[in-house]
Amino acid sequence: MITKTDVEQIARLACIDLNEEDMQAFTMQFNAILEYFEALEDIEAELTEQEEDNVLRADEVTPSLTQQNALANAPKVENGYFRGPRIL
Repeated sequence: MITKTDVEQIARLACIDLNEEDMQAFTMQFNAILEYFEALEDIEAELTEQEEDNVLRADEVTPSLTQQNALANAPKVENGYFRGPRIL
């Protein structure tokens, strides 16, 4: 929680002169910001817990394309590889 003393120190470090009304306003605003961050931390904690409960499927080896099938529609092939334009 931010106190009036904290706001006075922040104002001093920022070289800002604040009157009593401004001090109270900034104290309330700083505390509102901190409450917002606390709410975000709670949401983050909930999301982290949900991610830990998420079950992913196991990795399974499946057949893939043969080299010939992979290169079948390539515009240019050289020595069994895709051929691209030269970059100078």
